[in-house]
Amino acid sequence: MKNFTFSTFLKCKSVSFLAMVLICSISFAQNPYTIQFQDESIDMPENIDTFQWDQMPENSELANGYVGWVQFYQTPTQDIQDLFASNNLQLLDYIPHQTYLFYFPANTSVQFLRQSGVRSIVPVEGRFKLSQDLKNGNIGEWAAVGNHILVTLQHHDLVDTQFVIDDLATKQISVHEQYRDSNNIDLLIPNNCLDALSELPYVKWVEVIVAPSVPDDTRGRSIHRANNIDTETTGGRKYDGTGVAVMCRDDGAVGIHVDFEGRAYGLVGNGGGTHGDGVSGIMAGAGNFYPTRKGMASGSDLHIVNYVASFLDSATLNLINANTVQVTNSSYSNGCNAGYTTIARTVDTQMTTLPNLLHVFSAGNSNGLNCGYGAGNQWGNVTGGHKQGKNVIATANTNYLGVLEGSSSRGPAHDGRIKPDIAAHGQGQLSTSNNHTYQTFGGTSAAAPGIAGVSAQLYQAYMDENGGTMPSGSLIKAILMNTANDYGNVGPDFKFGWGMVNGLRAAMAIEDGRHLTDDITQGNTNTHSISVPAGTIQARFMVYWADAPATAGASPALVNDLDLVVTDPGAGTHLPWVLDTTPNPANLDTPATNGVDHLNNVEQVLLNNPAAGTYDIDVTGFNVPMGPQEYFVVWEFITENLVLTYPTEVETFIPNETQTIHWDATNIVSNILVEYSTDNGASWSTIATVAPTQKNVNWSVEDVQTGEGLIRITSGAFQDQSNENFSISRFPAGLTVDSVCPTEATFSWNAVAGAETYDFYILGAEYMEIVGNTANTTITVPIPDPTTNDIWYGVAARNDTEGWVSRRTNSGRHTSGLDCVVLGVEDSVLASNVSLYPNPAADQVFVSLIDSSFNNFEITVINSLGQTMQTLSANGNEAAINISNYTTGLYFVTIEVDGQTTTKKLVVK
Repeated sequence: MKNFTFSTFLKCKSVSFLAMVLICSISFAQNPYTIQFQDESIDMPENIDTFQWDQMPENSELANGYVGWVQFYQTPTQDIQDLFASNNLQLLDYIPHQTYLFYFPANTSVQFLRQSGVRSIVPVEGRFKLSQDLKNGNIGEWAAVGNHILVTLQHHDLVDTQFVIDDLATKQISVHEQYRDSNNIDLLIPNNCLDALSELPYVKWVEVIVAPSVPDDTRGRSIHRANNIDTETTGGRKYDGTGVAVMCRDDGAVGIHVDFEGRAYGLVGNGGGTHGDGVSGIMAGAGNFYPTRKGMASGSDLHIVNYVASFLDSATLNLINANTVQVTNSSYSNGCNAGYTTIARTVDTQMTTLPNLLHVFSAGNSNGLNCGYGAGNQWGNVTGGHKQGKNVIATANTNYLGVLEGSSSRGPAHDGRIKPDIAAHGQGQLSTSNNHTYQTFGGTSAAAPGIAGVSAQLYQAYMDENGGTMPSGSLIKAILMNTANDYGNVGPDFKFGWGMVNGLRAAMAIEDGRHLTDDITQGNTNTHSISVPAGTIQARFMVYWADAPATAGASPALVNDLDLVVTDPGAGTHLPWVLDTTPNPANLDTPATNGVDHLNNVEQVLLNNPAAGTYDIDVTGFNVPMGPQEYFVVWEFITENLVLTYPTEVETFIPNETQTIHWDATNIVSNILVEYSTDNGASWSTIATVAPTQKNVNWSVEDVQTGEGLIRITSGAFQDQSNENFSISRFPAGLTVDSVCPTEATFSWNAVAGAETYDFYILGAEYMEIVGNTANTTITVPIPDPTTNDIWYGVAARNDTEGWVSRRTNSGRHTSGLDCVVLGVEDSVLASNVSLYPNPAADQVFVSLIDSSFNNFEITVINSLGQTMQTLSANGNEAAINISNYTTGLYFVTIEVDGQTTTKKLVVK
């Protein structure tokens, strides 16, 4: 660690100002006015009593004023912050401690500054505008071009970007890339001009251009509890992301796939890579082709753009600025443990200025790399500068049992903050690929879209509870973290973050309104009273805030520092979790303890077996230099020790397949017995007995046929079982297309033993929809124009008497074109002997069999969408159909006699 102190500085018009420094042995702990910037400790001089503006060097003059660092004796109150703002005294960025990058007009009164608590004013030496890598000559090969290097320059808002570009051109510095609506410019510069570049007054920051983008790739719904909040049960939760839009920022076009039917926008088309396809399927696939490969938010709109590391590309900005997209996913890396970069600042800024936005990222698959944190190759290797953002989500990767993958990148962040933020299943998932195919997909690339998809589900849950109002992305992040299942060490850790996502508990917190928002200013305390009900076995209180973006290169990156203290009904006080950030493997793997946190923009107090009563939640503005600061308080009450989470609703299993049973266990000490029943609980059979820390087990489904399946889990006095029966049955085999005619198609399949009827599916505007039910193993249904549209179809068996239904078959596909079978003699005879009149009709239509040898027939009426309007049986040769409640349009009337069928068109006027 380098220590420096500013000496007395002099005005010099003819040469660039160089602040003289000398080695200082005073440590930060001894001097509260020492500031930390990258790898240097800097002692700020107490010079306000003798300071005059003419002491500032020429390279500090900008826009009829000055830029530099200003330090206060103590963090200014909100009144002083507001007074400065009203007088155009701009406190641009905060640098711990009590120090800001400033712009003050040239006529600013030094006396006013003294009276406002200013201690020190110094110019910013050029070296402090350069990233640590640039100062130390760490230039990656991607940034070296002959004797030139590629850098990203950030200029002050006080000057126009075009002015900067024109001025740089006079110095033989060329623009490599300019970003819309941004002060960031990528430059190609001679490798010997860094010092001169950094001394330019409009230059705020310079860093090595971002490292090349690398994709982070190598049975998610149940372990994420996404299935619990998107159920098929009547009256169950149906949060599938409808009304919410997600964004896949990835490797280009996502291939055409039936699982995105009617919901994909932007770069859609076959060809190219398949990384974005895998991400999109986990996040938003509908399972239209394979019903078992449904993604998290199957009702969300999917927008596809290219991954651009700057996050300033027009495709991204257009969609997030217009609030067209609320949740983004980027499963890419750029370097490793890169510190708080311009890109980290960009994504943090976007989430503070666009409240409905939530950025979700992969944490990376770089465990095993030493990325400079100081604890070897198993720690501090979260990839990419954008993932170091305070307000975004970085996701760890587990297998389908919740075991952390060895490749999953670990925290801390560069400054010791908790990263990753949360964990999800990514490894070995089956997801979409291009041209209606699937692929095996994994890594944190697959974990992140799991979080993004569950987030979209939670957005919908919030909208349903709040009259369609969109939630803050920060609130959704807070609820995700506070309701996560605790995996790894107790409390947060640097492997799983705050734990494994639990979509069900998160949705219940939203439904119950267990959240509030307020704001806080410097030095003040807000108290919120929350009642903990009797019977609560665990209470969690969390405060979270979208922190103001830090200045690039800052360490620590925290700007506004809030403190949480919880006071119980007995006046006992409780502090939040804290982790040991010492760069040593043993320290970093030590379980969290309780204390005061001055690193993270999230704090949580967890209480086991809390007494019922009123708890005071004190939120204090310990250090709020950029206030006021909005924050969220969220709370979670767990009242059951053991909760089965899968299967709990109506599910359809296949004999002999492997299913993974999932549950939540809180404060459990006894082994857990897992059992199943196929007769609605009349008898039980053992699946396994597992340790109290285990939260899932595999089960080979019994080879039976039933609609009365249940799972039960027991640990000592605690027990839970499925809320609804599940079915076990084989699905129909041999599904084929028999004929495709201009307005209808005929399909057939093999019978399933015990089936009473069959539900037949056709792809609708977005999803596979039931268009008919028959007791036969063949069906004829109306279809849209088959000469231009593919037909996707499937079938499921059911027995309503026994209460079971099979899983729908994987969808078949008939590519566009006719394959119309000419009617056989018997069918032709039936068709010629059926009369449908009047046609068109308005109130009533008659079906008559001309040949008296035909009688006792069945009638089915289907509309043009494939929906069955009515069925009836006729005795004799004629029947009347009441169509008075039909809307105007085309209908299909199918008549079945002695196993023969014919279909007539009916026009209702």
